[in-house]
Amino acid sequence: MPTLPDTTAADDVTSEVHVAQALADAAALGLQNRSTYARYRDLSGQLQEALSSRVRIEQANGMLAERWSVRADRAFMALRQYARRHRLPLDQVASAVIEGVEDDAELHRESGGGADSPA
Repeated sequence: MPTLPDTTAADDVTSEVHVAQALADAAALGLQNRSTYARYRDLSGQLQEALSSRVRIEQANGMLAERWSVRADRAFMALRQYARRHRLPLDQVASAVIEGVEDDAELHRESGGGADSPA
């Protein structure tokens, strides 16, 4: 009976190499997915903050337009000009208006009018 070459040792090494490569591939994929997840999580947070900021700005804008009996675009212009003049983020000025801590008289001057401005 012919003797077959001993391939078990070579097969074991080849099998171990394949397992090691599969583990390395899985680890690389896991790291890549973690990086992608972190980027999207950060982006999601930024988008949520932008949305919240927009809501605060619109709320403050509506409050000022109602308080001063002016159109919303005039109230927004006052908010924006006040923020620029004081070098503040628009969202920060809007939050101060909502909380009632911003100087209403100075803000109103930014709108370019008094209570008799057209609504």
